[in-house]
Amino acid sequence: MNRTSNNPVLVSTTGLIGLLGIAWGCDGLMQFLRYQNMQTFSLSYIILWVYALISLLLAAAWLLLAWVVLVRLPGNSGVSLLYLLVGLFILAYPALYLTPALCCSLPDIRAIQLAPSMYLYCSGGWLAIIGLAGLVLRGRKSSNK
Repeated sequence: MNRTSNNPVLVSTTGLIGLLGIAWGCDGLMQFLRYQNMQTFSLSYIILWVYALISLLLAAAWLLLAWVVLVRLPGNSGVSLLYLLVGLFILAYPALYLTPALCCSLPDIRAIQLAPSMYLYCSGGWLAIIGLAGLVLRGRKSSNK
């Protein structure tokens, strides 16, 4: 009986990295398509469909990741805390970067250019929500015992 077991902690951490990579790649794709459209003005319909497909892809990835963290790992507060910290860092980075006291001590990720309309920024918000929900569910389960 050789059974392969999926470690949910490893799957959720890999999913976190994969989701951020997908979101960053989608931002790069949209930036490239917008640049190409500025030169030719012929990609309007393609951009419209790519927006829709990227939104569906990311929504499926967000829901799958939420299911892994909230259903398969309901008592693991370490993964939830990791999701919360990564999500809050992504959400707070644009404001922290402009703070004079912190601007020199933060890692410089200006190449990513986090803006509220970008998929990476939205994914950071979703990660923070998943992490917070995981911590709340863990607290509720421990108080019901």
